[in-house]
Amino acid sequence: MALRNTRNAARLVQSLGDLAKLDEPEFRLHAVDVDVGELLDDICIRFAEPAAQRQIEVRALPVDSAAPPPYASLDIELFERAIANLIDNALKFSAPGSHIELSARSRSGQVDVCVADDGPGIAAADMPFLFDRFFQSRQNVAPATGEGGKGLGLAIVKRIVELHRGEVVIDSAPGRGTRITLTLPAAPR
Repeated sequence: MALRNTRNAARLVQSLGDLAKLDEPEFRLHAVDVDVGELLDDICIRFAEPAAQRQIEVRALPVDSAAPPPYASLDIELFERAIANLIDNALKFSAPGSHIELSARSRSGQVDVCVADDGPGIAAADMPFLFDRFFQSRQNVAPATGEGGKGLGLAIVKRIVELHRGEVVIDSAPGRGTRITLTLPAAPR
């Protein structure tokens, strides 16, 4: 129990440090133009084993070949952290036999990146607070001292997306899963 509590405390300190760094006015992205679809494929490979252990499938949907490739100027390390936080949440709340789908598409000078699951969904009363630091929906997660999160994952996602001059939208309801869309400026091609 002491080891688990120590690990939880270390993760909390790490997340708080990450947020403090991202909040610094001097913080700058190290962005490169990247095909977001290819990046999502790589992230899926990284999560395949942990998802399989929970009997959950994580897959990247193919990019629409009729549309322009979804290129965005991203700080790859931060973007991967944001997507990893979203997948971690989906894995935490989804039951065995569930699916988590990642997708990217270009539209009107933007790239939409979606992480969708068929988990339990989020109560309407919790929706306005999801990006607040330390907020946890008590209907869905164990307290921060247990095996649940610390209420910082979505705050980190939002801050990373803001640094990329984008926005985050969550579409969810109890019983119908959750779809989180990150809308980012497309890289000029």
